[in-house]
Amino acid sequence: MFTLPIIAFYIGLNYIFPNKEEPLMWSGGLAVFFTNIVIFGYVWSAFSEEDPVDEKEQRLSGGDGDSAGPRVGAFKQRTD
Repeated sequence: MFTLPIIAFYIGLNYIFPNKEEPLMWSGGLAVFFTNIVIFGYVWSAFSEEDPVDEKEQRLSGGDGDSAGPRVGAFKQRTD
């Protein structure tokens, strides 16, 4: 995850942009581009995961989505 931008920087510096006026600037821009690609891939994979709560379970548990956790605050029910 962190090696792709570093590799892109050195490849850009030594092979892609060696004849530019500012090869460090161009290589840094390439590394930033690949950093954004890595972040996009992480966000994409996080949002594409399935929700662990089944819709049927959520309807049966009252719709709060967390029937296993303790009720606190305004949702707590007195038992005394």
